[in-house]
Amino acid sequence: MDEPLSNLDAKLRAEMRVEIRALQQRLGLTMVYVTHDQVEAMTMADHIVVMNQGRVQQVASPRDLYENPANTFVARFIGTPPMNLIPVACLAEPGALPEGGMVGIRPEDIVLDPKGLPARLVGVEYLGADQLAAFEIGPDDHRVRVLVRVPARHALPADGHALAWPDSAEHVFGPDGLRLSALLSPLKEPSHA
Repeated sequence: MDEPLSNLDAKLRAEMRVEIRALQQRLGLTMVYVTHDQVEAMTMADHIVVMNQGRVQQVASPRDLYENPANTFVARFIGTPPMNLIPVACLAEPGALPEGGMVGIRPEDIVLDPKGLPARLVGVEYLGADQLAAFEIGPDDHRVRVLVRVPARHALPADGHALAWPDSAEHVFGPDGLRLSALLSPLKEPSHA
């Protein structure tokens, strides 16, 4: 199927995703589904092949793509909103991180913590149950925007913010954009256990 839902409105598109997936499972069919919509891919697939400019970036289950992106392209492509990619130069104590590398952190893994990295609130997008708060972090010559998912019931003061996250939430990428702690190589075939 080549982008069969692309011309449908949002409500019908969501309903058809459920119908196509149910039909595929009921009939036990193997389907190849082509889409640029990562939500369609994540909600309908058992395995996803992420491609960029005709090259395979990673082959994995939706969960593995989200939790262990092989490179910065996959990290930014999978997830709504996408993973934050923070240059090592923007971190207060880069430590043993590779120069020119990036640290990836999902918006839901970042918390407001007075002991964290100083941040300046630059915008809030209200989404109903939660909100996406945009912050700027890093030195003045290396400011970077970071999105944080926070419950909508939490009011955000205008200033005095600091951000923190657990070490286990960090995804470290080298200067070449490849994951340094990858459990899957970019071209590893999925297991069929």
